[in-house]
Amino acid sequence: MLDFNEELEKFQPCADLEDAEENFDGDELEQIKQNKTELYKANQMIKKYNQALNYAKQGNDDLAMLQLKNVVASIPNFIDAYLLMALLSMKAEDYGTAKDALDQIFAIDPDNESAKEYMQEFKQDPAEEVKADESGEKKEKKDHRKEKKEKKEKKDDSSRTTLSSPFGGGISQESGKTKSPMFYMVAGIIIGIIVAAVLIYPTVRASFRSQATSEEQDYEEQLEAKDTQLKEAQDAQKKAEDELAEYTKSGEEGGIYDTLLTAMQNYNDKKYDEAATALLKINSDNLTTDNMKKIYNDLTKQVYPQAYSGLYSKGYNAYRSKDYKSAITYLTNATKVDDTQVNAYYYLARSYEDNKDTDNAVKIYNQIIKKFPSTKSAATAKQKVSQLQQ
Repeated sequence: MLDFNEELEKFQPCADLEDAEENFDGDELEQIKQNKTELYKANQMIKKYNQALNYAKQGNDDLAMLQLKNVVASIPNFIDAYLLMALLSMKAEDYGTAKDALDQIFAIDPDNESAKEYMQEFKQDPAEEVKADESGEKKEKKDHRKEKKEKKEKKDDSSRTTLSSPFGGGISQESGKTKSPMFYMVAGIIIGIIVAAVLIYPTVRASFRSQATSEEQDYEEQLEAKDTQLKEAQDAQKKAEDELAEYTKSGEEGGIYDTLLTAMQNYNDKKYDEAATALLKINSDNLTTDNMKKIYNDLTKQVYPQAYSGLYSKGYNAYRSKDYKSAITYLTNATKVDDTQVNAYYYLARSYEDNKDTDNAVKIYNQIIKKFPSTKSAATAKQKVSQLQQ
């Protein structure tokens, strides 16, 4: 049995494209280096691979698999990514996905030792065991029929010897006369030759024919194996591309999962207001797995309390600079991460008012009056509503 933690420690992050060059052939690596766009793309995928490895070591296997699918969709021959996918899939007992990843590795590098070691973890397919049992049962029945046939032939031969023996006494007679021993000897020789021709010739002919076509069959089997490997690789790539499209299809700035990853990265970098901005774009109802929902909920609890100060400061500074559009964006987000702070509501209402958006200004002023009734801001808000509605 594999020790998953021990195997995981064998994986090391790649510093850059040079560090991951074993995942590219020589010509491909040179072409990527000469193309700035492809070079940037390859380095981005390497960063995603490093993120996936980091998530795996932190126990966030779902996020790690998500990143790895992005990587192999862009770099189909990234062996280390496939190995990590296989390891995480076996850990989750998803042996179908693990085998798909290992098959991809064997299509690229048939002698990969790590892939061979992982493949040893798979037990014999139950369907193959049933097939083997059926084959054994058929063989046993076949041997039983063969044994009965041999007994019958032995009995027939014994009977035939008794009837056809030129020296025995129970020989059939024709017109009351016994045939001569020479007649039976010649007849036996002729019958033996005929039997040999009938039974032996087809076997010899089949042997020659099998020998003549063996090389052709070998070549055909090799071609079929290559075609199968190519089709499996194409199917796996299409599957990864389809999943990638599903992950990134919603939203102008990327899919819901990409946005969640961005929020997590910003949180790790202590950019709390940017992490909160990303989280506010996510509709948690669209998260499809319980693990993703748990990550989202845990992240909001960690990010929101620390994000308010940064969002409010940016909003207030934008208001003072008369950049009302930016002020409205920052202050709206500030009220969402912490709805107990009256100042964010007050300057949000002032931003709407100075931006000539009377309806929204009145709406926010009324929220201040309702949520913070005993504050100075509430008294000011009442005056503002009265003025704006005249």
